[in-house]
Amino acid sequence: MNLDDAHHGPPRWRYLLLAVAILVLAGAALTMLWQLPRLFPQLAAATATATPAPTTPTPALLHPLIADLRTGVDDSARTITFQMTAQMPPGRQIVEALLWYDTKAGQQVRRFPGPLPAGSVLEYRLDATQEGLTTTLPGGTLDYWWLVRDTSGEPARAGGTVALGPDWQVLVATPTPEPPPVDFTWAVSGTQYFSFTYVAGTEAERDLAQIAAMARAGLAAITPTLGVDLDGKLTIYLTPRVFWQGGAAYGNKTNLISYLDRNYTAIETWTYFTHEGAHVLAQDLVQPKEEGGPDGVLVEGLAVWATGGHYRRGPIDDLAAIIADSDSYIPLSTLRAGPFYDFQHETSYMEAGSFVRFLVGRYGLDRFKQLYGQATGKAEQDEPLVESLYGKSYAELEAEWLEYLDSLSPTPEQAEAWSFNVRYFDLMRRYQTELEPNARILPDVPTGWTSNTVAIFTRRMVEPVNVVFETALIAAQDRADQGDVAGASALLDDVEAGLDSKGEPTRPSLQARQAIYDLLAAQDRAILRADPRAYRATLTPADAPALEVQAAAAIRLPLTSYWQEIVRLDVADDGQSATGVVLVHGRTVDGDFPDDGRLYAIKLIKAGAHWLLSSREPIEPQFMMPPRSAP
Repeated sequence: MNLDDAHHGPPRWRYLLLAVAILVLAGAALTMLWQLPRLFPQLAAATATATPAPTTPTPALLHPLIADLRTGVDDSARTITFQMTAQMPPGRQIVEALLWYDTKAGQQVRRFPGPLPAGSVLEYRLDATQEGLTTTLPGGTLDYWWLVRDTSGEPARAGGTVALGPDWQVLVATPTPEPPPVDFTWAVSGTQYFSFTYVAGTEAERDLAQIAAMARAGLAAITPTLGVDLDGKLTIYLTPRVFWQGGAAYGNKTNLISYLDRNYTAIETWTYFTHEGAHVLAQDLVQPKEEGGPDGVLVEGLAVWATGGHYRRGPIDDLAAIIADSDSYIPLSTLRAGPFYDFQHETSYMEAGSFVRFLVGRYGLDRFKQLYGQATGKAEQDEPLVESLYGKSYAELEAEWLEYLDSLSPTPEQAEAWSFNVRYFDLMRRYQTELEPNARILPDVPTGWTSNTVAIFTRRMVEPVNVVFETALIAAQDRADQGDVAGASALLDDVEAGLDSKGEPTRPSLQARQAIYDLLAAQDRAILRADPRAYRATLTPADAPALEVQAAAAIRLPLTSYWQEIVRLDVADDGQSATGVVLVHGRTVDGDFPDDGRLYAIKLIKAGAHWLLSSREPIEPQFMMPPRSAP
């Protein structure tokens, strides 16, 4: 072998060694690559995204879809830009798009006429310095809604919320109630005996047929009692707010009556028609004279007697006997001297009613009619008149009446109910004075109302403080009617404590009402925003599926306004459940809303610190006709 070959020609074993080394290195590299995904998971994800997935064809739209909502807030310019993109099913276009938002100006719907192609981006800029910024939501937020319709007429709706920074707060104003239009006119409907005048769209319009039947029954109940037939027609104005106790009579056969679902006077509606109707019929008894007329004892006593009670049918004489045996008794001479309407209302009316009932029962209706017709309200003239008709003085007649009352034996239950009744109405009038002062206005005849009076008496009170206190008063009266005077009195204690605190709900029963008011307001907002998830959050989990089905129709509608007015609400003594009734108000972009004016019975349960809705069922208004028996 040549030495040069020994040095320059590598032996075969070296080639084998090199091959083995290459195989070992390749195996190690493969092993490392296999372990990388376990050591670094993010590499596995990156690798997966790099591998194209099999393509799936996008299904064609079957319904219009609002695909994108955007807003832009320019703090310096005080502008908000609303932007919307909508997609349509194949072969359809956007016929119309609408935008509205939760300010006074924003309730006037902005319309974008079509036809517009699918995918169009629509935009509107709100200039707050020009149109103002009245927002109903606290915390610097503004709700807005878009709606689109395609060429088939099918709509799609979606909404959102704009967050407004601190710089916007100087522009935010609390919404003020809309004044009635300058050309405001009452709606009018007539029957043989009545002309009903009311505000369109209120409970009076909804219940007009039943109101007419109630009024007719009331008239039929008092005409034989008084022995007077109606000459002509009664004009009855129905106002959707409470004033005083809810009824007033004027000359020319005109009445004003409160008619609303949340009537916290707790007065049976039929008694308005009998009491105020008695005043109207009695006008025909008054004989022409230069001045004066019957005093308050005769005027209000006749109406209470003809009705068979005050606010409802009741034991007039037994209640008068309770008064006569107490320190609250007011001598009739004091009542006649007046001013009659300055005395404690329930006491003066019940005394007067019992005294008139006594005069009619003992001496006859004809003699009383003569007294009523000839009285002047002046003692120096009326005393001789009484003696000529009855052969006795007013004082002697009062003594006879008191002797009769002393022969009666009213029950302790009647005394307890009377004491509650006086306290209830005194507290109600305090509520009106302190938290609802317009309710203490006794207006002139409606034909002479100014625009300011029209604004007051055609507007309902819907602020939280009004709803909280008024539903508590109604619940107290309901409990008393059911015989639970102790529970009713406890509720009045809560109302009184709240009034002492200048309207703050200091007691648990009032706080629960405020919390339930807030819950229903959250539901209203969810319905308006077409937000089923937010609506679901207000429901008990077990009842949510059924309640969501009920709400689905409203969520689909293009609502510009929607709210549930609590008209009755009773909270259980343990504070863990509640029952109530809500009156639904709403309008769509096209006008009418099918549920507007409908009543729903609701049940609620407290879960931890929160209230949730567990039941909501439609109900019909309840009507009570006058009793048939004579007073």
